[in-house]
Amino acid sequence: MPRIYLDYNATTPLDPLVLVEVTDALKNYPGNPSSVYEEGRAARILIEDSREYIKSFLDAGNSGDIIFTASGSESVNLAITGSVYAHMRKNKKSKPHIIASRVEHPAVLNTFKFLESEGVETSYIGVNEFGGLLLEDLLSSIKENTVLISIMGANNETGTIFPLKQIFEEVKKVKEDVLFHSDLVQVIGKSHFSLKDVPLDLCSFSGHKFYALKGCGALYVKKGTNIDPIIHGGHQERGLRAGTENIGGIVSMAKGLNILKNVMNEELNRINNLGSIFLDKLFYGIEGIRLNGHPVNRLKNTINVSFDGVKSETLLFNLDLYGISASAGSACNAGAVSLSHVLKAHGYDAKRIESAIRFSIGRFTKEDDIDYAVSAIKKGVLKLRTNPA
Repeated sequence: MPRIYLDYNATTPLDPLVLVEVTDALKNYPGNPSSVYEEGRAARILIEDSREYIKSFLDAGNSGDIIFTASGSESVNLAITGSVYAHMRKNKKSKPHIIASRVEHPAVLNTFKFLESEGVETSYIGVNEFGGLLLEDLLSSIKENTVLISIMGANNETGTIFPLKQIFEEVKKVKEDVLFHSDLVQVIGKSHFSLKDVPLDLCSFSGHKFYALKGCGALYVKKGTNIDPIIHGGHQERGLRAGTENIGGIVSMAKGLNILKNVMNEELNRINNLGSIFLDKLFYGIEGIRLNGHPVNRLKNTINVSFDGVKSETLLFNLDLYGISASAGSACNAGAVSLSHVLKAHGYDAKRIESAIRFSIGRFTKEDDIDYAVSAIKKGVLKLRTNPA
């Protein structure tokens, strides 16, 4: 039986060329990058070259800097908590206000909850039935004490894309000095993005979403943006993230983006085409299914569908027996018994949410995989509808 991996939004397999680059770095650059002797200097050069390449990939130019972290979640925490703490330190009598959408990743929402416990005022902006941000609600929520807004680039569960350029520009018209952070974890590698086009103040991303190592992330910080560190110790990463740098992880991100740059247009066209084929075959072959999220304005690699009369957990178990790997939503919520906060924000009823499964495809997905997967999904759905648990 084949194993068909359809959970690329959770993590991507390591690209073999990235592995070669990482192996070379680990074997030939043993020094501590903070050391002054030759091995340390060589490791430092490797890190700075990787930093500059990532800035180049994002079209950052000299507008800001990249801070390396251990994950996308840490990057989000550093961006949000670090900037709020910096504001609170400088404005001790001012109670800060921050805003996020209701469909953000738990890394954002749980950071907001933590800051609420610290006395920070928070607001959450809803979405429509297709997952589109209620922009007027966002703009009307901005206050004199609003210091930060966090809106993701694309949703990890549904793939719905947010028009960041429009949102960013409208927000800055209302309050020019508010910091705008975006979680780009699902954007980098799945669509074109440029900081020249959308000059964000802060944005977070993670290596393992574009075929690099797990355990490495990065945060872009625009010049002039004040952030306090949330991990204290040494002076690494411009004084914003203490701890000896993960050379293997940093190199893997730069190499992952280098590969992506060379194949991006071709790869996106192929993956988008496969996503359309997958969706068409699902709807043609199985009755009683509904697409969750936006039908058009979404990442085409992401297919979130509800199967009427079938519980997602039971279907996922059956699909695993057929060799299919998929998920019921965010991998960070695996094992949680609560309904998806993303789909709840769309206004969907409990039955629709309980029957939702996310399939996501990527670089190593083939059309034969799609054919096998659709056949297995059809068998699993028919089996469970005939013999419900």
